[in-house]
Amino acid sequence: MRILYDISQIFNPIGKINGIKRHIFEIVKNMINIAPENEYIFGVRPSRWKLLIKWKFIKEKDEVIEKITKINPKISKMLGFSNYMFLNQKIDIYHANNKVYRPFPMKPKIVLTLHDLIPALFSEDPEKSRKSMLSIKKSIEIADVVITVSNHVKKQICEIFNVDQNKVKVVYNGCGDKIQRKSEEEITKTLNKFQIKKPYILFVTPDKKNEKHIIDFVNKISEKIEIQIVIAGDKLDDKNKVKSVGHITDEELSALYSGALCHILPDIKEGFGLTVLEALKCGCPVITHPDSPMEEFAKDSALYARTLDETITLIKKLLENKDLRESLIKKGMKRAVEFTWERASKEVLNIYNEVLSLKN
Repeated sequence: MRILYDISQIFNPIGKINGIKRHIFEIVKNMINIAPENEYIFGVRPSRWKLLIKWKFIKEKDEVIEKITKINPKISKMLGFSNYMFLNQKIDIYHANNKVYRPFPMKPKIVLTLHDLIPALFSEDPEKSRKSMLSIKKSIEIADVVITVSNHVKKQICEIFNVDQNKVKVVYNGCGDKIQRKSEEEITKTLNKFQIKKPYILFVTPDKKNEKHIIDFVNKISEKIEIQIVIAGDKLDDKNKVKSVGHITDEELSALYSGALCHILPDIKEGFGLTVLEALKCGCPVITHPDSPMEEFAKDSALYARTLDETITLIKKLLENKDLRESLIKKGMKRAVEFTWERASKEVLNIYNEVLSLKN
């Protein structure tokens, strides 16, 4: 099987592979490990091509970059990734992320991963929202199958775009091997580095989409309860009880999860909520929003709050009730074990085989 991946969204500075980028990276890495007999081809922006071949798991695959064919510059500009593609050779599967391009003379089966509908549903710019809605609609129509990361998003896709449920498959995200519970010694080392004292609650803003909402929520919490608040993500100005550590390594993030009283993700504008899964894996109790993708996979291993006051009440419960906290830690770690990138990649591989059996 010859598989072309659009991975043009993946490259960011060190420490900033997150969200969609994390998903693409892990699926590609694990797919190569579990199905090395396949040939993997990668679409990436020309300026990032050399970065791609530095990945250890791709470096051994010389065929990935060996036989290249230059294509029309206008097409390469439209694609947004490499102007070198295998367009004169057979491609079995083209796997796109969020948007499908189809200038292929050899028509492969097209798999589209839609991580969420946030740009279409929640943009503050009506024109951007309209364009995003049209782009998603067109991509869904072109695709042979659509993969998404939760039943929550699947329901949105099917209802908003009137898509047959059989066309949309759910593959839950996994949690990377580098995210894991840390020892007290490792926790103390990280807390000392960032001058953080227990108890603290942890917010993580891996990208811009929910940052403003989370910061507003943090400011309101800091006014109502005496506890240190730590934010990992884009570096912000420290103030009062709020400590911003900026973008940090997976090891440091794991230590912060492991030492926190809890991790809070208050927003329902999520396709999956990867930070909740990371927290559960590290033995960090979670407070998040009900009726969300997070509730879908966390189930009874997390606590749920709809309002700021409900969140404050749950924080106080965790401060006062050690048995509750220990119970959540055990449930969360047990639950998180079920969500691996290897499992996700095997499910994607099964979808490839299914879609190849479809008649044109």
